[in-house]
Amino acid sequence: MKKTLILLLLSVSLWGMDKVSIENAYIKQTPPHAKATAIFLTIKNDSDKDLSLLKAQTNLSKETELHTHKNENGKMVMKEVPSIPIKAHSSTELKPGGLHIMVFDIKNQIDENTRADLTLYFDNNQSIELKNIPSKAIVKH
Repeated sequence: MKKTLILLLLSVSLWGMDKVSIENAYIKQTPPHAKATAIFLTIKNDSDKDLSLLKAQTNLSKETELHTHKNENGKMVMKEVPSIPIKAHSSTELKPGGLHIMVFDIKNQIDENTRADLTLYFDNNQSIELKNIPSKAIVKH
């Protein structure tokens, strides 16, 4: 009986995450000696329930925060946010100038050869692991 119950719970847990996917994940390349970078991606939620990203962890650093950009007195500033919502049957894009995952105290320059692992933690007690995320140069216009 216990084995059946455990398998059933595992199946329900895995079924729920099949409806959440990550697309176009990349790390912002940095100049030498930079101490921070950002990770961008799109979270797609094909489930019937809203969910929120609560936390992210990466092998690039021990310190990450969820951030957005806000206009304060005519100046765009970064602000930490407690979570990033993803509505049911929609997607949320983390992109330059908007929502993003900020990575602090990086040990090495992020260049074209950098690859990173990332784990995303959601408010439904589930997580998604991404491996070998590529880096990308971001050109400011």
